[in-house]
Amino acid sequence: MVEVEAARGWQGTGVHLAAGEVVTITQIGGAWSPWPGGAFDAIGSGGDPRCRCNVIQAVSHAALIGRVSASNPFLVGGEFQHRIGESATLELHIHDADLHDNSGQLKVLVEVG
Repeated sequence: MVEVEAARGWQGTGVHLAAGEVVTITQIGGAWSPWPGGAFDAIGSGGDPRCRCNVIQAVSHAALIGRVSASNPFLVGGEFQHRIGESATLELHIHDADLHDNSGQLKVLVEVG
């Protein structure tokens, strides 16, 4: 299990993935917000997918996103499964470039097989 804080940048999960392994990431608890007073899960708030505060265009604001070894970020959402093409380290992040007013955290389960 990994906790991903809304007010921190890219966060290492401590999970190293080998080429060919399948990684599954599932939200198992928690809530976070990209602004005061909100409470969202890994699917995010919806919002304007073109907002300058987004890390990835056309992805729900405040969704859970990931990257491997500083590659291009991708949507994780509430559940994600993908075969890894190269050895890499997994990092997670809230989909928000403005972290100063964020709060909360998500608990996610990372499984590798």
